[in-house]
Amino acid sequence: MDVELSEDVLTEILARLPYRSLARFQCVSTSWRRIISSDYLRRRLPLITSGVLYHGGGDDGARRPYTYACAPDGGGGGGVAEAGDMGFFPCHDASTIIDGCNGLLLYYASRPAAFHVVSPTTRRWAALPAPRARTLLSVLAFDPCVSPRYRVVCFTGWLPRGATIEVFDSERGAWRGHEVDFGIDTDAMTATMHYFGGALHVLAYSGHVVRVDLDTMACAVTALPAPVSCRARAGHCRGRLRFASSDGARLRIWELQDAGAGEWALKHEIGAGDVVPGGSSQAITFLFMAFHPEREVVYLWSPWKLLAFDMVERRVEEEWVFGSEKEGAHLIQVWLFPFSRHLASALA
Repeated sequence: MDVELSEDVLTEILARLPYRSLARFQCVSTSWRRIISSDYLRRRLPLITSGVLYHGGGDDGARRPYTYACAPDGGGGGGVAEAGDMGFFPCHDASTIIDGCNGLLLYYASRPAAFHVVSPTTRRWAALPAPRARTLLSVLAFDPCVSPRYRVVCFTGWLPRGATIEVFDSERGAWRGHEVDFGIDTDAMTATMHYFGGALHVLAYSGHVVRVDLDTMACAVTALPAPVSCRARAGHCRGRLRFASSDGARLRIWELQDAGAGEWALKHEIGAGDVVPGGSSQAITFLFMAFHPEREVVYLWSPWKLLAFDMVERRVEEEWVFGSEKEGAHLIQVWLFPFSRHLASALA
């Protein structure tokens, strides 16, 4: 007997499927693609925690610079972080993960020089043509909620107050050279960057953030409310730029209220005792890793654990344990994003 499901029932079923299945099921019919692409279903799905990079070794005992792991968000309690199986990517062992952004990973192999962009969720990858100049620093830019377009930004030379760069655009399939003026001494620029809204946000000493528009290559400098340190991070929550500053025991988070006037407001402040109530603050350390894009939640790294901390309720909402075999691992970066049809078609 044939049974036709209503859209409401179908949506309830689709919301419970793995992300890879949703990516495949967009090809079933135009109605399924419309439902899977809808904002309603996207809001029903938990965030994907992707690009969790940490120093570690492989099962064969060999030391590798980075390893990929994935811990899905929204599970209601966390669990053990599962290492992502990157065996589908044939160049995994011959290249190194150098960046990641919202679900895509950027690999680089030095001999011969080659870039690959890889999606662990859809298990697809793309080989990029070699840039024309030697690369000093590379960054991946991708927003799956806006478009399947991604860009790779390679800094190829330094100027007194700027840089020469090459940008690979997936829509054009080619590299294009540019020259940018940071508006601040290049020596002050750090390698701590964040991509959002078509722009790179780069932290600079002693207390500035430089916004580089990847469409126009125009730069704007905004003073920060606190000095930049190795623990400082920039990010966005609900479309607003935020700045996190931590000394390992206390975390302060500011939000940019007026970009033109450079006005910041202190939104939250937490200490080690808030993360582990009743514990000895001297024995607790944590590092800020990422902002939740829509909620007052931050993601923290405490040795061998990734924590989701609710800033309003002031409690750990979820945690993921990396396991005793990864003892001594040091988390590098975390990227959070909702499932989107653009993610599924980014490397189609």
